[in-house]
Amino acid sequence: MKNLYFSIIALLLLYQTYSQEGVPFKENKQLYLRGNSILIGNNILGDDATKPLMDISIPNDVVKMKYIDVDDDETTFSSSEATIKNAPGKPKIAHAALYWCGLYPSEKGALRKSGNKMVHVGRGDREGQVNSILFKTPNGTYESLNGKIIFDSYNTEVFTTNSPYVCYADVTSKLQNLASINGTYTIANIKATEGEISGGGSAGWLLYIVYEDASESPKYFTTYNGLVEVNKEAVAIDFKDFKSKEEGIVNTTIALGAMEGDRKIKTDELSIFDKKNGGYKPLSNKVREEKNFFNSSITMGDAFFTDRNPNSANTLGFDLLKMEIPNPNNDLLDNATTQVNLQFQAKADRFYLFFVAFETEINKDFLEEKSKAVEDTIISTPEITEIIEPIEPEPKKTIVSTEKKEPKPLQKKIPANKKTKENVIPKKPVVLSEEDKIKKEVRVQSMSVPGLASGYYLVTNVFSVKENALKWSQFLTEKSYRPQTFINSRNNWNYVYVADNKALKPVYEKWKEYKGFEYFKEIWIMKINL
Repeated sequence: MKNLYFSIIALLLLYQTYSQEGVPFKENKQLYLRGNSILIGNNILGDDATKPLMDISIPNDVVKMKYIDVDDDETTFSSSEATIKNAPGKPKIAHAALYWCGLYPSEKGALRKSGNKMVHVGRGDREGQVNSILFKTPNGTYESLNGKIIFDSYNTEVFTTNSPYVCYADVTSKLQNLASINGTYTIANIKATEGEISGGGSAGWLLYIVYEDASESPKYFTTYNGLVEVNKEAVAIDFKDFKSKEEGIVNTTIALGAMEGDRKIKTDELSIFDKKNGGYKPLSNKVREEKNFFNSSITMGDAFFTDRNPNSANTLGFDLLKMEIPNPNNDLLDNATTQVNLQFQAKADRFYLFFVAFETEINKDFLEEKSKAVEDTIISTPEITEIIEPIEPEPKKTIVSTEKKEPKPLQKKIPANKKTKENVIPKKPVVLSEEDKIKKEVRVQSMSVPGLASGYYLVTNVFSVKENALKWSQFLTEKSYRPQTFINSRNNWNYVYVADNKALKPVYEKWKEYKGFEYFKEIWIMKINL
């Protein structure tokens, strides 16, 4: 039974902290490297403990949920598996994150008749901490894992009907110690409500891995986590701090984790902002429809992910996916892209979003810039093979001489591993130019435009259609700006800018002044013909 004796002050604090969206999404990890990623996972609630649910027509809220438990271990009450295949032999793991989640208002839920209507009732207090689970790597044994609770709505004033929670653990070091990451991963003792709850139960886990591979193109990886309810009010996430590769088709991938997406209710969607047309464009592929994107399934690319136990086609509200953003002819992401905006919305249904990963190809120079920035932050001590220091001389016999001489100090060798404060040679601090300092705060792109005066330009938007550029310029004029346009001869795109100068500092000051406005979310500085 929920604690009904919180003080009024505590309730107010909780309400102000979580509002009606749980915990807003925030960035968890950023990586710049040559490499790739892997996503696996599974649900832990079904209509049977071991058999897969293949009927995709069954809605979530009519199923009497049972814990899935496939590990043949009597000490666990829930468990499911997923397998990694065809990963490189022993890749260098840069980041590995494990997430688990569930709807957990009580131990059991039931549908009971009250008067002339049926109502959902909860039975039994929740047991134990939701952040404590068991984790098994390929050919290993279970080990206890205590994760960080990103958000647990139990004992708060939000999401009281189904009390969703989500937890996270960094398991990078555990995977780095494996001979191979290929094999079956098992997660046990994830908690959720069995039986019937309003809207249907949902629970599961995911493992997201980023590894280095010199044969891959340079990429930017970032992960966001939180717990937000997606409904009629759209939820947007912006991805920044990258520069697309300078030539060829830009390949970009997203990975998502969500709960309670019902396959039968076809109103939820994921959209990407289309700069050319000035609006959001719904995404889809062969297994996810535009108007039913979150559909109680686990998919990788254009196919269902079946390397798991059980391999249910209907995962009863647990959605997991990794897919490429369709980008024919670089229509959505071009070679000058520095920001991507995703939007989530559900008009009739609602779902809980808890994990988003974004990865895209970046240009080599940008990767080198980021790598150098990391190196410059590492304070290192030069390797010392041998140190010579003076010592007092041994007593010597006095030799009569007409010339008085002071005895010279002898020297002794100090082992290389004997480093004192006086021995260490301090690293010379890196002195950044004004431009480098500014570049640490704002993205500065470079390009050549024949006939355009050299300098720095504050670009507000770019359009492939001239009419859209004119409309945008008219909008800015109405806002009392003085927009101007130049055309990139390489692709005939129209760039609209509101400030320019031969020096970077004045344009940077304008950027600081304008960046807070809602309609200038994508504003950046372009270095031209310099």
